[in-house]
Amino acid sequence: MGDCRYCGQTFPEEGTLREHLYEAHDMDELSRIDRKRVEKYVEEHGLDESDTDANTDDNQSSQREHQTVDTSNGGDQADRWERSDIEALSADDIVDKLTNHGIETNETAFRNRAKNLNSATTLSEQWEADYEVAATGFDQDFIWMAAQELWERWAPEVPNKERIYDLVQEGRDLRENGDRATACDRWLTAWEYILAVIPDDSTTIEEADQTTPTFLSLEAFIRSLDSDLATVAEDDPTYHEHRLNFCREVCETFPDANDELLLDFRHFIADSLNELNRTADSRTEFELLIEEYPEDPWAYKKLADSYWLEESDELSVETVERTADLYRTALGIDKPLEEASIVADRLEEVERRLTDAKGADHHGAEKS
Repeated sequence: MGDCRYCGQTFPEEGTLREHLYEAHDMDELSRIDRKRVEKYVEEHGLDESDTDANTDDNQSSQREHQTVDTSNGGDQADRWERSDIEALSADDIVDKLTNHGIETNETAFRNRAKNLNSATTLSEQWEADYEVAATGFDQDFIWMAAQELWERWAPEVPNKERIYDLVQEGRDLRENGDRATACDRWLTAWEYILAVIPDDSTTIEEADQTTPTFLSLEAFIRSLDSDLATVAEDDPTYHEHRLNFCREVCETFPDANDELLLDFRHFIADSLNELNRTADSRTEFELLIEEYPEDPWAYKKLADSYWLEESDELSVETVERTADLYRTALGIDKPLEEASIVADRLEEVERRLTDAKGADHHGAEKS
């Protein structure tokens, strides 16, 4: 549940609050965090901010009223706060400016608040409620940013949602500059923060998404990080271990996620184990996948490959037969298998090996 701080309405879900802000209020009157809510709504619905339908007399009246309040509180564009402005201030200067808004804090008091929270925004909202602060617009931006900056300085070991944004953005910048490995390191730290801030009873990504920052699409982030870890691991095998641990955490954290995601990440676990030369563990994972997802052709194909492509010269007749059965099953499942022709060629090779082996056994038996 969330409240609109501009007109007082209450909304049962974050999504409906985003829609309301988009439709009922001008972007210029919104604080930074609410602008991000609108940007998220626009992104989710493929819209443009200029498409807003907020043209009713009530909405225009509300906007004019709020703009008047903003002007009286330093709402000129020149008074807009940026994070770099806050970062340039000393802690004493930040505390003094908070005091001007009626907020009293110090390092001890701040740490006592932060240890029970997971968001600088929530902390700033507590300040506003406890001290009956009437700040709006850019002044409200200062309070929220001050909470985040003091958190960085005074309680850096306590995860918060806002730091997730910084870590994700740092990773994007690093990736754009060609440093994909360090980008993955930032995103893995962001993942640790995500695990720290989502409720323990969130067993699906959809549930966790309700408590992560509005800018973040959690499933998209998870899939993108896995893809980048796999790419980096091609040059630096240590990242196979990072990928393995990450994919396991995804499956353990979201056991009730949709089957498509769980199946994909279980495959990634098996693939990582194989890349780490933990062949027996990888095969065990594929056997479990076959048991739990019998209609998935890829588990049969990959398990067969682990025998035929890696140990074909050393296989017993029984293992060759098992390999052939796996390839046949992969081809027989009524699901598209992009590598069907390759699998068919391998099955033909395996069956030829079986024929030769059985022929050799037959001739041996006759001679004896």
